[in-house]
Amino acid sequence: MSVFVFLRTSLREGLGVFWTLAKVMIPVMIGVKAVVELGLLPILARAFEPVMALVGLPAATGLVWVTALLVNMYGGAAVLLALMPDLHLSGAQVTILGVMILIAHAIPLEQRIAQRAGTGFLFSTLLRLGGALCLGAILNAVYRAGDWLQGPAPVSMVSSGSSATERGNWAGWITDSLHTLGVIMIIVVSLVVLLRLMDKLGITARLTALLAPVLGTVGIGGRAMPLTMVGVLLGLSYGGALIIREAKAGTIPRRELFLSICLLSLTHSLIEDTLFIMALGADLTGILLARVVFTLIVIWALDKVLRVVPERTAERLLFAKA
Repeated sequence: MSVFVFLRTSLREGLGVFWTLAKVMIPVMIGVKAVVELGLLPILARAFEPVMALVGLPAATGLVWVTALLVNMYGGAAVLLALMPDLHLSGAQVTILGVMILIAHAIPLEQRIAQRAGTGFLFSTLLRLGGALCLGAILNAVYRAGDWLQGPAPVSMVSSGSSATERGNWAGWITDSLHTLGVIMIIVVSLVVLLRLMDKLGITARLTALLAPVLGTVGIGGRAMPLTMVGVLLGLSYGGALIIREAKAGTIPRRELFLSICLLSLTHSLIEDTLFIMALGADLTGILLARVVFTLIVIWALDKVLRVVPERTAERLLFAKA
């Protein structure tokens, strides 16, 4: 394949991905503007205040996380970008919110995938919600104790013009929103080109070979290992689909299937999602390093628990009904 054909194909795919995302993000952005115009933002924010206070975030960021939970990561990003001019978040706060979004998003869709792969819907959902809040609280304590990332978040997606949430200023909001969508389009297309280039050069395969042995230390091996790495690098939908197929075939022990899906529930799409959240102003110490270390510790602990918990108890509380 020539360079020209590769770029043309990648750009077309990237624009297709962006259009798919835009169809989600634009209605969300309009919805946020409507909430602001109706004066509902303070009322809704108060409902999330107790939860967001646990991780050191303003109450209004609860809208961001809930949107990410119910829609997807990009829907949450749309709300964040709409509110960011008024929130004045620090680098630490954007990193904490980014980690929470990365760990727990698109719950209705992704947890259905986890359930079909053999993990209980309730358990895996609680794992993601609890994991997001737990790591968020840890990062908040660490960043505050070390006085790290306390300056303004270095985000370039938001226009420096009028506030995107200023009541009555529709012209400014439209200008800012178009600017935001334009920047997101560039980022998404660039990510698609980068991922395809990594595949072409064999970098993705090398990363898989390099990282796969780590899974053996947390109880994931054999046929489950390469399938898990697909999900870790490319996303829960990709890895989960492969794991569902193997689950139906019965070729992987149920314990390894469970651990694999739990790992993917906490950390997946390590390249694309991480780079996108970093573009929002988050720091790699939280969204990559801390997330991976936290995930490995949790899965290691789950592996130890599974070795002592009676099989019938695990079947009832942890695994999906066959």
